[in-house]
Amino acid sequence: MNDRTHFLLSCGLLILVISLVLRPQTSFPLPQQPAREAVSQQTLSLESIHRFLEIEEGLDAVDIEPPEFIVAEVKTTPVKADRKYIPLNVVPIKTSEKKSPETAQKIDIVSPKTRAIPRKLERQLDQVEVNASDLIRQSEDSFSRGLLTLSDYELALNIAYQSKISVSEIRDLKNARINLLQEKQNLIGQAVEQLQRMNQPAAQGWYGDVVHARLMRAQNQFEIANALEDPDLKRSAVRDINLLASEYYHIRKLELGVGAADLDEYRRAARAVFVANLERNALIDNQRENAANLAEFASRLRGIQADVEMLSVRGAGLGRKDLVDLSKSHLAYVEGNLSRQREDKAGSQKFFDASKENAKAAWDVRINNYYPLGTATLHEVTSAWILWKSADQELKTIKDESSSVAGRELTAGLDQMINLTRSIEDRRGRMASDISLIYCLKDAEFLAELKQKSK
Repeated sequence: MNDRTHFLLSCGLLILVISLVLRPQTSFPLPQQPAREAVSQQTLSLESIHRFLEIEEGLDAVDIEPPEFIVAEVKTTPVKADRKYIPLNVVPIKTSEKKSPETAQKIDIVSPKTRAIPRKLERQLDQVEVNASDLIRQSEDSFSRGLLTLSDYELALNIAYQSKISVSEIRDLKNARINLLQEKQNLIGQAVEQLQRMNQPAAQGWYGDVVHARLMRAQNQFEIANALEDPDLKRSAVRDINLLASEYYHIRKLELGVGAADLDEYRRAARAVFVANLERNALIDNQRENAANLAEFASRLRGIQADVEMLSVRGAGLGRKDLVDLSKSHLAYVEGNLSRQREDKAGSQKFFDASKENAKAAWDVRINNYYPLGTATLHEVTSAWILWKSADQELKTIKDESSSVAGRELTAGLDQMINLTRSIEDRRGRMASDISLIYCLKDAEFLAELKQKSK
C-alpha cells in the first residue's frame, strides 16, 4: 500500500467517525428533561413571589387574606421529595439566601399532619408566615438604618418568630423551632456587631445598648439550649445572662442619673435582672428565692412610679397621663404575681384587675387623643395594648374563667388599630414595621384560638 492510498483510507475513516459522533440521537430520549424544566419553572415562580413581597414592603402583604395570584402560584408548584426545595412559608424572605444547605435540610418540610390541614386553614397559616417574614425584614431594615430602637427591634423579633414557631408546631414540622431560633440568633448577632462597630461612647445610651444586645443574644441562646435539651449549654447561657443583666442594670442606672436613659429603659434593665434571677433559681432548683426576687423588682417599679408621678405634678412631658397609667399598670402586674406567689388569690386578682384597667386607660388616651394630635406614635399605642392584653391573660388564670366582655373589648381595640393602619398612606421610615407588628398581633390571636380549639 503506497502513501497516497494510505492517506485516502485514513481520511475516510476519520470522516466516518466524525459522522457517527455528530449523528442526532433520536432513539434515546432523556427522561430527566421534563423534570428539569419543572424545577426551572418552580424557581421562577418562587422568585416572582419574592420580588413581589420585597417591592410591596408590606403594603399589600399585610392583608389577612392573601392575594389570589400568590395562592395560585404556590398551589401550582409541585414539591418533589427528592429535591432540596424549601417552600416560601418555611424560611424568611430576606435571610433565605444566607441559609446554608446543611441548616435548610434540618427543617422537616413534609409532615403527615400537613396533608390533614384544610386548604383554607393552610392559606391562613401561609399568610401568618408572610406577615411574620415582613415584620422581620422591615424591622431589620429599620434597625440597621437607626430608625428603630433596640428595645422595639427586640419586641418585633420576639413576636414575629413566635408566630413562625407556632405555625411550625401546628404543621408538626420537626426541628423548625431550633432552626428558627438559630435564625433569630444570627439577626441578634448582626445587631451586636452593628452596635459595636458604631463605637461612639459619647452617643446617648450607646454602651447600654451594646450590653443589652449581648444580653438578648444570651437569652436567645438559652431558648436554643432548652429546645436542644442541652444542660451544659443551658448552664453556660444562664451564667452569661446573669452577668450581662447585672451589667445592663448598673449601666442604665448610671445613665438615668445623668439623663442619658429614660425611666422605660431603666425599667427594662430592672426586669432583665428579675428574669435572670428567675432562670438561675430554676436551674439550681432554688424556687424559695423567687418571692424575694419579685419583691425587689416591685420595689424598683414603685420607685419608678413615684418618679413619674412627681414629673406629672410638675407638668413635665415625662409625667403625661398615659405614662402615669402605664407605670401603675407595670407595678400592679408585678404585685399581682407577688400576691400569687404568696398564695393570696384575692390580692392577686385585685392587682391584675388594676393593671388591666390602667393599661386600658393608657391605650385609650393614646389612640383617641394623643395619636390624632401627633403626640403618640403607632408603636406606643401598640405597646399599651400589649400590656392590657398581658394583664387580662393573668387575670383569667386567677379567675379560672374567660370574660367574654373583656375579650370583646381587646378584640375591638386590636381591630381599631388595624383600621387605623389602613388610613396610613406614607409607610416610609419605620412605619411599615410598626404596621406589620399590629398584623402579627392579630395573627397571634388567631393562632391562640386554633390552639384552644385543638385542646
